[in-house]
Amino acid sequence: MATKKSYDLKKDLVTTDDNTFIQESKSNLIDNFCRIKHGCNLGDIIASLAAVKRFYDVTKRKVIFCQVIDLKAAYYPGATHPTQNSVGEMVCLNTPMFEMMKPLIDSQEYIQEFVKYEGQPINLDFDVIRGKTFVNMPKMMIQSWLMFAFPDLAYDLSKTWLTLPKKSHPIQKHTKGKVVINFTERYRNTIMDYYFLKNYAPDLIFSGTEREHWLFCNQWGLNIPRLEVKDFLELAYALQGARFLLSNQSFQWNLCTALGVARTLELAEYAPNCQPFVGENNYGYYHQVGNEYYFKKLYNETAGK
Repeated sequence: MATKKSYDLKKDLVTTDDNTFIQESKSNLIDNFCRIKHGCNLGDIIASLAAVKRFYDVTKRKVIFCQVIDLKAAYYPGATHPTQNSVGEMVCLNTPMFEMMKPLIDSQEYIQEFVKYEGQPINLDFDVIRGKTFVNMPKMMIQSWLMFAFPDLAYDLSKTWLTLPKKSHPIQKHTKGKVVINFTERYRNTIMDYYFLKNYAPDLIFSGTEREHWLFCNQWGLNIPRLEVKDFLELAYALQGARFLLSNQSFQWNLCTALGVARTLELAEYAPNCQPFVGENNYGYYHQVGNEYYFKKLYNETAGK
C-alpha cells in the first residue's frame, strides 16, 4: 500500500485578513485524525504539545502522536543522558520511557492516542526542525521552534497547554508543602552554589533518577528524600501539588511550564532553550544572586501551600 505523503499544514489552516484561522480541507487526514511524527526527548514532547493543542483548538481534530523509539541521541560533546537502548547507547526515548509517558499524553483532550512510530503513514513531521528547517536551535524557547517551522501553529506560551484529568491524586501527599528539586547532568551552569538549600532541607524533595539524586545531594551535602512515581501522569500530579520547582533545563521544567506550576530555572549559558519570565511565577537565573533571590521569593510566596 502506498504511503501517504506528509502535507503542508497551511493546506488545512489558512490565515484570513482578520488573523483568524479557518478550515480549508479534510482530504489529507488519515481516519479523520492528524498523525504527527516526533523523534526527540521527553522535554521536547511536552514542548511540542503547545503546537498540537493549537492544531486541535482550531480544527477540533484529535492527533495521533507517533513517537520514534530508540533514535540515537546527538548532544554536545561530553553530555550524559540516562535514557539508553539495549546496548547502552544514549537514545532520545526508549520503550520504558515511552510507557512512562503514555498515560500523561493519552489523558489530553486533543490526543487520540500516543503510539510508537513504526513507519505508518503520517500527516505532519515535527522532526523537520532538526536539520531541515532553520529554527535557531538550540537557542530561544524550545516550545517556539515548531512555530517557526509551522506558523499556523503559533500558541500563546504564557498560557498552559496540559491539563490533568482529576483535581487531586494520592501522590500529592508526598509533595504537599515541598519544593521539588530536579537537576539532570545535561545543560548545567557550573558556577552555581546550592549549599544555601541546607537551610530549607525539611521542605525539599528530589525528583529524578537515583544517580541524579545521589550526585546532587553528595555535591551539596544534602539529605533529602527522593520522589518515586509509577509514570509521568503521576509525576505531573506530584509537581502540581508542590510549592514550586527548582531545576535546570529539563523535562520536568517543561512539564511545569505546560501545567503552569511555579518554577525557577538554572540556565545553561551555551544552550539557553528554556525561557523564564513568560507567564506567572516563572523565573530563571545565570548568577548566584538570582538563584537565591528567586528561590526565596517563591518560597515565601508559597508558604502554606
